[in-house]
Amino acid sequence: MQRLIIFSLLAVVVISVSLYVLLYIEIKSINNQLNKINKTKTNSKILLSCSNKQLRRLALGINKNLEEKQKSEAKYKKMDLELRKAISNISHDLRTPLTSIMGYMQLIDDNSLAEDENKPYIDIIKNRTKSLENLITSFYDLSRLEGNEYRFDLKSLNLNNIVCECVASSYNDFLSFEVEPKIDIEEKPCFIIGDEVAVKRVFSNLIQNIIKYGKGNVVIALKRSNDCIVTIFQNAAPNLSDEDAKHLFERFFTADRARTGKSTGIGLAITKQFVEQMGHEISAELAYGNLSIIIRWKCLKSISK
Repeated sequence: MQRLIIFSLLAVVVISVSLYVLLYIEIKSINNQLNKINKTKTNSKILLSCSNKQLRRLALGINKNLEEKQKSEAKYKKMDLELRKAISNISHDLRTPLTSIMGYMQLIDDNSLAEDENKPYIDIIKNRTKSLENLITSFYDLSRLEGNEYRFDLKSLNLNNIVCECVASSYNDFLSFEVEPKIDIEEKPCFIIGDEVAVKRVFSNLIQNIIKYGKGNVVIALKRSNDCIVTIFQNAAPNLSDEDAKHLFERFFTADRARTGKSTGIGLAITKQFVEQMGHEISAELAYGNLSIIIRWKCLKSISK
């Protein structure tokens, strides 16, 4: 009997020591794997060779933290890349008009021109300075919109009147660029909730966009569709790819990879922010070489006047 008790105790001790050794080995393995993952910056996970519940829970917890860490690092790298790209694009877009201004100022400073010959250069400098001011304002507005710091004065607006006003104010630009838009605006008043300044900015941005690129078919339309008002700004875009169309609303994106100065790539980004933050929807569609920017405005009940 005494021998049986001794053997039983020995068995318990052996089993306990074996379990302790196995746990020690497994914990050491976890520690080694974790050190290797941290050093090599891999996406590996902690692997276990035993079936201990507590160790498995520990491994699952560690793996979950590793996944969160990897996601955070990937997000940080993406943000860092976007920031570098944004800084590069902003620098380029600011440098272009500045270089032009400095060049014409140097011509004036040379004193080799008569006073009346300086006037055209002074006018160019004024125009470039205005462009630079508008560009800086756009950067500031985009920053405020993306930081949800822009304050909207939302009220009932007659969308028909605003579209007509924006088209009329751009009449000289249409003539200068020899663009003849087809205007199709519903006569019955269409009311939405929006900020008047923001809505005018949206339409002005889209009109300027089709004026810059509008060769061939240019359409500006406003029509009622079920429970929303649809505005369409369409122009020919034979050189635009389907992939480009997917990125049109991204800040600083431009199909002109060389950034020759025709577009800074922030006008449509600002437009998208304005539309969506006022509670409406905007999309881009490319079909048969024509680009359509479509806005679906949530409408109020039409009011006859």
